[in-house]
Amino acid sequence: MSYLTAPVVSPLESIRIAAEARYDHLGLRIHPTTAADAPSPLLGNKALVTACRRLLGDTGLTVTEVESWMIRKQFDLSQSAAAMEVAAALDSPRLIVVADMRGTITQTEIEDRFAALAEMASGFGLGVDFEPIAHRAAGTLAEALAVVTAGAAYGAGLILDMLHIDRMGISAELASIDRNLLHNIHLCDAPPAPADLETMVRHSAFDRDLPGDGALPLRAYLGALPADRPLSIEIPMMRLGDSVSPLERARRCLTASRQLVESIDGLLA
Repeated sequence: MSYLTAPVVSPLESIRIAAEARYDHLGLRIHPTTAADAPSPLLGNKALVTACRRLLGDTGLTVTEVESWMIRKQFDLSQSAAAMEVAAALDSPRLIVVADMRGTITQTEIEDRFAALAEMASGFGLGVDFEPIAHRAAGTLAEALAVVTAGAAYGAGLILDMLHIDRMGISAELASIDRNLLHNIHLCDAPPAPADLETMVRHSAFDRDLPGDGALPLRAYLGALPADRPLSIEIPMMRLGDSVSPLERARRCLTASRQLVESIDGLLA
C-alpha cells in the first residue's frame, strides 16, 4: 500500500489500515516532498518510531518505501538526515526520489544532487530509487537511467510506475531494463494520456483508476517487468473526498490489484 492510496497523517493509522486491508507491505511519507508539506510526526519523535516498529512487528507488515525527496535547484541535504534516521529505524526501506518540473533544473544538476543524496543515504544503510515522471525533469527513460547511474556506487535504483510508463511511452523498452535496478514497481490504472499538463499532473498526484477501470495495458507492462518485485499499489483517488474512508479505498485498490495479478497468473498457468 503506497502512501497516496490511503493518505493519512498518522503513520500508526497507515499501518493499521494496511493491516486491516490485508496488505503485505506499505509505504510511508516521512520526508516532505514540497515546502508546503507538513513534516512527518515521526521526525524527532522516538516514542512514535518505537510504537510504529512495535505495530509493524505485531502485524507482520514491512515498510518497503519512503516518500519522497524532490531534487530542486536549491537542494539542502542537511534537511534529510532526520528522515533517513527514521527510515533506517523502520527496517531500511528504499527512498523515493523525483525531480522538479522541467525547465527548473538541468540534467547535470539532478545527477549531481542525486549522487550526493544516494551517498548520504548509504551512510544510514539505505538505498534510493529515482522515479521518472514524464512532465518533470529527467522524465525520459534515458535521462532517468543517467540519474541512476550517477548514484550507482551507492546502490541506486529505478522505480517504474504504470502511469508514468504510459506517459513516457516506453512500453517497448521495458524488457531491456536491467532487472537489478528495479526494487519496487508501482501499480495503478489511469485514463488515456491527456494533451494538457494540468490534467497530467492531476492524474499523477491526485486521481488515478483501479486496475481494470482505466486505459493502461497493465498486463503487457507487468509481463515485461520482473514478477518477483513488490507491487506498490499507488492509486490516489482524491475525487472521492470524504465519501470513502481511507480503509475502504485501500481495500478496493487491493481487491482490484489482486484480481489483475491473479488473471495474469491464470494465463501463465
